[in-house]
Amino acid sequence: MSSNSGNDDRDCVKCGTCSTVCPVYLVTGNEIHSPRGKQHLRAKIEKGERSSHFAEIFSQCLLCGACREACPRGLDTPELVIRVRSELPRISGISFLKYISRKALVNPSILAGLSRLGSAAGKLLEDRLPQDSGLRLRLHGFNRNTFRLPGRGYIEKLKSEPASDRAEQAKDQGQGINYFTGCLANHLQPGIAEALQFLVAETTGRKAAVPLTQTCCGMAGMSAGRPAEAIELARSNIKAFEGNDLPILTSCSSCYFQLKTYKELLADDPEWRKRAADFTERLREFSPFFLKKFSAEKDRLLASGTFTPSDLKVYYHDPCHLRFKLKIMEEPRNLLRIFPGLDLRELPGGPKCCGHGGLFQVAHPDLAQRIWHRDMTDYGDAALVTACSGCLLQWQSGLADINSNTRAKHLAVFIAELLKQKL
Repeated sequence: MSSNSGNDDRDCVKCGTCSTVCPVYLVTGNEIHSPRGKQHLRAKIEKGERSSHFAEIFSQCLLCGACREACPRGLDTPELVIRVRSELPRISGISFLKYISRKALVNPSILAGLSRLGSAAGKLLEDRLPQDSGLRLRLHGFNRNTFRLPGRGYIEKLKSEPASDRAEQAKDQGQGINYFTGCLANHLQPGIAEALQFLVAETTGRKAAVPLTQTCCGMAGMSAGRPAEAIELARSNIKAFEGNDLPILTSCSSCYFQLKTYKELLADDPEWRKRAADFTERLREFSPFFLKKFSAEKDRLLASGTFTPSDLKVYYHDPCHLRFKLKIMEEPRNLLRIFPGLDLRELPGGPKCCGHGGLFQVAHPDLAQRIWHRDMTDYGDAALVTACSGCLLQWQSGLADINSNTRAKHLAVFIAELLKQKL
C-alpha cells in the first residue's frame, strides 16, 4: 500500500490519540486492541510475518469510527480492518465469517445465547431469514427476555396482500417517498416499519412505497471483509428502487450509513456507477427527514386532539455511524424537543459506543457487554431511544439482563406512541 492511502504504517506516528477513544481498548487496556496496535500489526502482515492469531486480533474492532475521527493524520483504521478481514483467507486459511462461525461453536456464552433463543428463533434463523440478511449472525446470543418472534415479516405481510390492493396503494402514494426497511424492521421488529409508516402518513398524507425486492443493505458482509457480497446486495437494492425516482427514507442509521457507500462501492463499475450515485442522492435519514416535517406542521400534529404533554424522561443514544462520519447528532435531539413535556437527558459522560458493532457482538459477547456496562446502566423509569438496529438490540438485551425499568425503543416507535398517547 502506498503512503498516500492514509493507512500505511509509516503514516502512523504512534501518538496514541486513537487509544483515548477506542471503546475496546478503554475496557481492556491491551495495546493490540487499540487502532495504533492494528496499524502496527498491518505493517507486519505486509512484511510477510503472519500468524493464526491475526483473525482474533482483527475481529476485536467495532468499526465504530471513533479512531478515524480522532486521528490527527486522518488514518482510516476501520477501512484497514475491513481490508485485512477480506485478506484473511490468504493470511490464515479461513474467511472472517467462517472464523466467527467457528468461534461461536466453541464459545459457551454464544452457545448459551443460542439456546435461550429456542426453537422459534431457530426457525427464524434457519427457515425464514434470507441468507443475505445481516440479522442472521447478529441474533446469536440475543437475550430471551427481549426476543419476540413476529408472526411474519413486514415485507412478507405486504406480499401476501392482494395484487389489486398493492396497486391501489401505489396509486395513492403519488409523489411520496420510498421506504428501505432494513433487516430488523422487516424480519424481527416489524412494529418499527409500521410506526414509520404511521409517521409518514401523519406528515405527508400517504404511506411510503415499499419495493418488495429490496434486501439487506450489505453492512454485515462488508464488515466481515466480503466486499463482493456487499456489492451484489448494493446492485440488488439499486435495482429494486429504480421503479420510481422518489426519495428513499430509512429507519436504521447503520443501513443509511451502508447505503451511502454504494456510490464508492460501485465507482469503478461503468454500468453501475451513475445508477449508484443517483441512488445515494435519493437517500433520506430518519431524523433530518421528520425534523423538517414536524417543524413545518408542529401546530397541526400536536393539536390533533390525541396528543397531550408528557412528563417523561428520555435518553437519546447516538449510533456511531451517525455520530462520527455523518455528523447527524442534533437532528434527533431537536426532533424530540418538538414534543412538549419530554425531559430530554444526555447519557452520563456524553455519547458512547454501546458495544454491539454487528459481528463484534457475535465474536466477543462478553467484551461487548463490558463496553455496554462501562457507562450505560439502569436509568430508572425512563425511555432510551435510538435509530440503529444494532444499538437497539444491544440496549434491549443489556437492560433486560439487569432487569431495568428503562425501556429501549426505536425512535420511530417512540414518537408514534407519543402521538397515539400510549406512553
